[in-house]
Amino acid sequence: ELPPPTSHLVMYLSIGTEYSRSDSIYREIHRDTMEANPHALDTAQDPNEVFEIMEPPPNNFDPYVDAPVSTGTFTSRGVCHEQGLWHCSVHIWIVDTASSSILLQKRSMKKDTFPGRWDISSAGHVEKGKSLLETAQCELAEELGITVDTGDLKFAFIIPAEQTPLGGCNAFEHVYFLHGNSETSLSLGVEEVSGVSWVLASKLLAALAKGDDNYAPRTEQYCR
Repeated sequence: ELPPPTSHLVMYLSIGTEYSRSDSIYREIHRDTMEANPHALDTAQDPNEVFEIMEPPPNNFDPYVDAPVSTGTFTSRGVCHEQGLWHCSVHIWIVDTASSSILLQKRSMKKDTFPGRWDISSAGHVEKGKSLLETAQCELAEELGITVDTGDLKFAFIIPAEQTPLGGCNAFEHVYFLHGNSETSLSLGVEEVSGVSWVLASKLLAALAKGDDNYAPRTEQYCR
């Protein structure tokens, strides 16, 4: 089983033993082997989707105890990102504990944040009227063609990530984990995702630690 939610990303991804046949883990899955995704969106993002605006996080925000505080106001994605307003997102890491590997997606060049970079298995913003778990289910279906029950998603922690200065956005990132493996059936939402690849968790953690520009950045608090 995955570790209990008492550690940061390093503990969650540093699982199992190093896979002895690592070359078979470092591989990209080709889109032409996949079926069409019936859940896929027809645009990379909608600037008019509406987000609930949160208060900025305090300096002592605890990822395992604290939660974002709503301002009671809502605004569009476009305004939210342009003004660096705080809002909520979900991150779902699909992990194969047997091989210590994780599924990464490559963001479409049409994305408005970190285009063309390798990133979390699946992620998205929480729109007005949707819960965190509903958002997680929708993102998995739209981006990867995966349908799951909410009970399959293991909540880990919340990270307040100030990434507007880096070309991202300011979001409270609600992190979940989901078991998977190289046999997991995938079908990409090609407007949002241009590719996927299973990689060793150790390779991902090393890339994030050194700020590799091929990967979407994660905060120090997220990765420690």
